[in-house]
Amino acid sequence: MKISINLKLIVYTITVISTIIVISSRNILIVWLSIEINLFSFILLLINNSTTNEIEASIDYFLPQALGSILFLISSRIILNFHWFHEKINILMTIAIAIKLGIVPCHYWLPLTIEKIRWINCLILSTWQKIAPLFIIVYIIKPKTNIRTLMAALNALIGRIIGLRQAHIKKIIAYSSITHIGWILVGPATKTPCISIAYLILYRIISIPLFTILNKTNINTLYQPWKKQNTPNNLKICTVILLLSLGGLPPLTGFVPKLLIINILLKYSIMLTIILIFASLLNLYFYLNIRLNILITTKIKKLYENSKNIPNPTNIALRIRSLGLILIIL
Repeated sequence: MKISINLKLIVYTITVISTIIVISSRNILIVWLSIEINLFSFILLLINNSTTNEIEASIDYFLPQALGSILFLISSRIILNFHWFHEKINILMTIAIAIKLGIVPCHYWLPLTIEKIRWINCLILSTWQKIAPLFIIVYIIKPKTNIRTLMAALNALIGRIIGLRQAHIKKIIAYSSITHIGWILVGPATKTPCISIAYLILYRIISIPLFTILNKTNINTLYQPWKKQNTPNNLKICTVILLLSLGGLPPLTGFVPKLLIINILLKYSIMLTIILIFASLLNLYFYLNIRLNILITTKIKKLYENSKNIPNPTNIALRIRSLGLILIIL
């Protein structure tokens, strides 16, 4: 199914307006209806090219979203009919939004979907599609502080540990978004949601040029930059800066919201602060793999092809990564 340019513009407009309605509304049924409109408009964008991968991705995206919508509708109807907001209903609604967000432990559909879709849809799914569910979980559901703290710790740590085993850049970015959601959930847990909003805005600002560059260079795996001999150096440098900023390396922009969150979190939970800092260190090592493959490995591979006396570029890159991880920890 090929969508015309005018129809595509209408679909993008509906996606934006439905999210704005969720943010501005306090009626649970209107919020649910806006989420459903947003769901179907994004599915239209996924099946635009009618490729096999994107059709599979639309199914992978639709099924968990439909499950989350059913749970959210059931819990909201119970609240409207019986006029009570019991803790069990609160947990059920939290699970529904966790499924729609794709956060731990309901995150399995997110990497599978992102891996199969185009970069522009990856950008929308990783940024704009997260705004409405995050708003619901922060301002409407308002789970208890200990539940928010547990969700923040699990997403920051598990998302990063699982992501370390990935070689596909889209999957790496998917698990990275899960980790960033863990940081965003710290704000409501410490009763400072304004910091979460600032973190969310900066994450979106950094993600847009990064996804644009990855789309332009068409890099999909960590080892693919070895083949990109004609990639301009300015794009490589910009990619490195954006990746390190996304990882929270000081003094880049991505470090500022993390520093603010850590300063506030120290007053509430030392253990959660340690978990987030450890996850952030893994995050920097995570992006160090991509950085070294983009900037170093290509030139080393050229030298290796011209001379048999130079060590294998893979071994050199692994040694530099290990040294970089030690320096980051120190």
